[in-house]
Amino acid sequence: MNYHLFKEILACPKCHLPVQEVKDYFECENKCHGAYPIYHEVPVLIDPGVSVFAFSDFANNTAPDIFFKSYKNPVLQFFKKIRPDITLNLASKKNYAQIALQLQKISNPRILIIGGSIDGQGISALKENLPIGTVLVESDVAHGPNTNIIIDAHQIPFQDNCFDLVIAQAVLEHVLDPFICVSEINRVLKHGGMVYAETPFMQQVHGGKFDFHRFTALGHRRLFRHFREEKSGLVAGAGSMMAWSLLYFITSFSLNKKMDKALSYLGSFASFWLKYFDYLLNQHTSSMDTACGLFFLGKKEPDYLLTDQELLASYKGNKS
Repeated sequence: MNYHLFKEILACPKCHLPVQEVKDYFECENKCHGAYPIYHEVPVLIDPGVSVFAFSDFANNTAPDIFFKSYKNPVLQFFKKIRPDITLNLASKKNYAQIALQLQKISNPRILIIGGSIDGQGISALKENLPIGTVLVESDVAHGPNTNIIIDAHQIPFQDNCFDLVIAQAVLEHVLDPFICVSEINRVLKHGGMVYAETPFMQQVHGGKFDFHRFTALGHRRLFRHFREEKSGLVAGAGSMMAWSLLYFITSFSLNKKMDKALSYLGSFASFWLKYFDYLLNQHTSSMDTACGLFFLGKKEPDYLLTDQELLASYKGNKS
């Protein structure tokens, strides 16, 4: 989607006031004098004075991927294609289908995907069932096939109360301060708007230097304490967690990055089968304590706050 379809709700990441397009950049209409370039028809609305990223990081849309390595060599593409996934995600597709049904009740909904440079697991169930007139904003801190705006989630460059849905799938572990990012999500959501997030718990480092946080089920719920819960649970359970652990046990023998890549590839074939235990184990409440990843679907309601007493009472695991 071209940014012209949502530029009227863009805002300065510094002060959240409207911006206007001037030739090949956006300019803040306030006195903060913020100016934000447009590279390769993709606006870059970040504040380099606060963000870990700089404008120059996005000047070249063929720059190396931050998270997802793409290969042009057909042989490497083939080996990447046959590599088994070590996570059994049983939740995303169902959850996105449910969200799509709720969006059908909204006229011309606006959706913001944070970390949307490529399609997340199961999101086709949402994209293929969007209402006519949907405005889909796919943001990231990397150029990709879907990216139509570059943002830093700590300063979401959109006006208050303008989105019906915000998605952060496999994102909040990669931000410096997830609580600030969730506060920003709350700000840009309309009253009654939905947030959907998937975040890892028992997973090893998978974003290199851009990997910072993990959440237990209660920790994840507290992160979204200003949202009323619609649904929450496991993305992947103990079987997937064990697959990750075995894979990373194998890669711990690596002496350098090249060896790590080789062992990681081979280790996937040695460990992927463990994920299928999730078909059995995800039925047990104890799996909440050993989850590979968790999801949360909630709604923004005025003045809603989950108290810490209510949080503790919501514990679903078996550990005393």
